[in-house]
Amino acid sequence: MSVRVAALLNITTAMSQIHLSSGTPLSYIKEIIWDDSLAQDRFFAYTDPKLMDEVKSAARLGLFAPEFGSGFFHPGATASWKQVQFGEANVQLTFHEGTTKKIGDTECIVVEPDIDYYKDLGAHGLLEVVPNKFTGGLSNPETVYVLRWIAGQHAGIPEFNPPYKIVEV
Repeated sequence: MSVRVAALLNITTAMSQIHLSSGTPLSYIKEIIWDDSLAQDRFFAYTDPKLMDEVKSAARLGLFAPEFGSGFFHPGATASWKQVQFGEANVQLTFHEGTTKKIGDTECIVVEPDIDYYKDLGAHGLLEVVPNKFTGGLSNPETVYVLRWIAGQHAGIPEFNPPYKIVEV
């Protein structure tokens, strides 16, 4: 299986486990952008802008925290929030409000979901972003899978179980 597909399955499975006041982040996605932007650590999609309001509400409840300077780490981004439920492997939802597309009756905006290894911004920067800048690497979907599974076990939530298996070859 492609690492890009593994990342997509990790992220969408994690998004389906985040309960907002109305639905999950996944329920607001209208169309995944199937192009070269699909990467082993993120994807882009058109979403109902109501997702941004839901995430803001969840942040007021302490479920997400704003990520300041989102445009620096995510070119073109206008706002970003990271889930804060776990010590590792939280979903980050980064919005690109300047990129829109009408889908049905909804004027959608772009969301860029990813999963960071670390919740703490300092650890994320020093242990994930900086090394990836020097090596040209990206977050590894297998590492994300393991970290998210362990975090869920510690939190006592339903098992993180994307629809694929890691096998030793």
